[in-house]
Amino acid sequence: MKEAIDALPGIDLPVLEVTKRLQEMWQGEGGSASPSEFRASQMNVVLHFGWAVSAEEAQQRFESLIQFAQRYPCRIIVLCPSRELSGGAMRAKLFSQCYIGHSYREMCCCEALILAYEPENCGHLGNQVSIWLESDLPTYHWFDRVPAKRIGHYFDSLLVGVRRIIYDSSVEQDGDAMERLDWPKGGEVVDLAEARTLPVRQAIGQYLSGFPVEEICRSLNLIRVQYCASWTGEGRRLLEWIKSCLSECEQGKDDAALEAKYELSPCREDSCLLTLEFSYEDGRYFRWKVLSDQKTARIESSLGRSKELVTAQVEALAPEQAIAEALFF
Repeated sequence: MKEAIDALPGIDLPVLEVTKRLQEMWQGEGGSASPSEFRASQMNVVLHFGWAVSAEEAQQRFESLIQFAQRYPCRIIVLCPSRELSGGAMRAKLFSQCYIGHSYREMCCCEALILAYEPENCGHLGNQVSIWLESDLPTYHWFDRVPAKRIGHYFDSLLVGVRRIIYDSSVEQDGDAMERLDWPKGGEVVDLAEARTLPVRQAIGQYLSGFPVEEICRSLNLIRVQYCASWTGEGRRLLEWIKSCLSECEQGKDDAALEAKYELSPCREDSCLLTLEFSYEDGRYFRWKVLSDQKTARIESSLGRSKELVTAQVEALAPEQAIAEALFF
């Protein structure tokens, strides 16, 4: 079975030579402009894979992060678990590439330091990563299917001083386990699935903003969110957002009764991707559904005015945009 590190680009190097080769690589030759002029890193981003990540998925995540780095220059460090190593051994690769825009001055240079390691060797891994980080820059950490019970071993090493931690509940085998972790203080934890709902939240909020809050809340007896198998995290985060939006008009009501008003379930139709429905005791309704093209949504509504059928644009975020949303906002 192909290991994650073998699916990623770069040249194989001894671990101890990576930083030295990196310094040499950015030096100019013959008095020419140095590529280092175009690699003003703003942060460190650690992409941390678990066993469940396939070689193809590792390549996809890596490419998304490289696209992100073209807009937000950073030093990328990729951690790949390996079954081929033992006795504390590690394996390294170095990737670098410059991208030129419409003019020479629009050049952007990216770098990625890739490390294969034994997952059981938590302390040694933290020491090695600390050597590779640009110490004067903020660090962000992306866990991709690393078991929650193993993440706890990294609290005192890899995650010390990390500004933000991200994960994707739609691909994690147990997204709830990630939420139950007692994360170290000082670093905010964000779900990529929540970041990807940004266009959805904007489209729903834009439409509902045309109605008084009192009318939206009056006689509301059921809020239902349904999701397809690959949008599990998005469904959960959308329902949480709706709860927070309606919190003011639900104050003072019985908690058990409130919880009964919210329903989260898998889609019953093959064409369903993500839906939101408000049902009212007086017969009013609001239904929102992402269409199969994943770019538009259909809104059916009767909120006190005439019945409406509206189509709204819901352009999905590109992977690198979702990463930026999760890391910075």
